[in-house]
Amino acid sequence: MRRPSRIRSGEAWTLAELRQLGKAPDSALARRFRRTIKEVVSERKHRRIGLITPPRRWTAREIKLLGTITDAELSRRLRRSYSALRYQRRALHIPAFRPMKWKRWTRAEEQMLGKIPDKELAKRFGRTRYAVLAHRISIGLRKYRLNIRPWTKKEVSLLGTATDAEIGKIIGRQAATIAARRHLLGIPRAPYVPRNGWTPKEDRLLGRLKDAEVARRLNRPLGGVRGRRRFLRIKSAVLIRNFTSAEDRLLGTATDKAIGAKLNRHPFTVAQRRRGLGIASFGRRKDYTG
Repeated sequence: MRRPSRIRSGEAWTLAELRQLGKAPDSALARRFRRTIKEVVSERKHRRIGLITPPRRWTAREIKLLGTITDAELSRRLRRSYSALRYQRRALHIPAFRPMKWKRWTRAEEQMLGKIPDKELAKRFGRTRYAVLAHRISIGLRKYRLNIRPWTKKEVSLLGTATDAEIGKIIGRQAATIAARRHLLGIPRAPYVPRNGWTPKEDRLLGRLKDAEVARRLNRPLGGVRGRRRFLRIKSAVLIRNFTSAEDRLLGTATDKAIGAKLNRHPFTVAQRRRGLGIASFGRRKDYTG
């Protein structure tokens, strides 16, 4: 009785063995090299060698599915390439699923091209705007043009007094049309006014009223009003009341809050004046004298 050949599992691969990987089934190479199939598959994948397999035959079930759904979806389900599936369907003369249907143009539809805007015709005909545009150009028709509306003297007098968009809303024209007309007449554009820019009327309020009152009237933040006034070098409407000698003698004799209530001044103003004169606060002064 013939003894079974020794399994060479785990031994180093020879160059002759490596050259045969992928050129024959893994099971056949495993018997030939006296190795396990798992070892042959692992070595082939490790060296990124593909396995040459014959083309898969089409089954009757797969052929019945051709044309029932899109080629892209069917190729995904059957795990076949899109080109191979499309070639097989055409070879069997099977029409594609949802073939592109061309809607022929009627004589009546063509007669309306160029007389109505393409967008409106697309809604009437149930076509895309690009389809209407392409067919109109293919038969040599120009696009629909509105009747040219002449410019009046009143409209021309408005050019350059505001932005083109604002004038367009007033006279009912496009901003590009107004800009083209303005350039043609040599009229410069209106000066740029920021969205929250200050007007001369608003600037005249600065310094006449308190910043808080100006901010309330103009619906602006207090910091913005104060910054605008300082930028224009306008003095505040709040008069600075100087401390008298009698008021200075009261500093430090009581708390800043009590003196502020007596002199009708803010406690912070009283404290600031006291520190400027080098007078200690009421509590510390009492400790020093005691």
